Amino acid sequence: MSEKAKLSIPAPPEGFVWAQDYETADGRIILGIASRLGITYHTYRKWRMRGETPPTVRIGKRLAARIEWVDQFAAKREQEAIDAFNAAVQDVEYSMRPAESRLAA
Repeated sequence: MSEKAKLSIPAPPEGFVWAQDYETADGRIILGIASRLGITYHTYRKWRMRGETPPTVRIGKRLAARIEWVDQFAAKREQEAIDAFNAAVQDVEYSMRPAESRLAA
């Protein structure tokens, strides 16, 4: 057998996505939860242990989440990052000393 053996991963139920990327029977790669969040699967596992991931369910031996849950989670994290950045910028603006005028002597 010259080709590498691939494990067949069945597709998740309609509207769900697995935690890891998977390949469909026609060769398309479907992004999993981790890839949709822009992180590796190992980082996703760490976040999941800390409770920092979208809600997931077990389907057989695999983790899955509704696509809407993942999208809502990503949007929430993005908004939190924007709010934190805006707060940091505002703190810097208020902590700066105003410019002093230079008087000619």
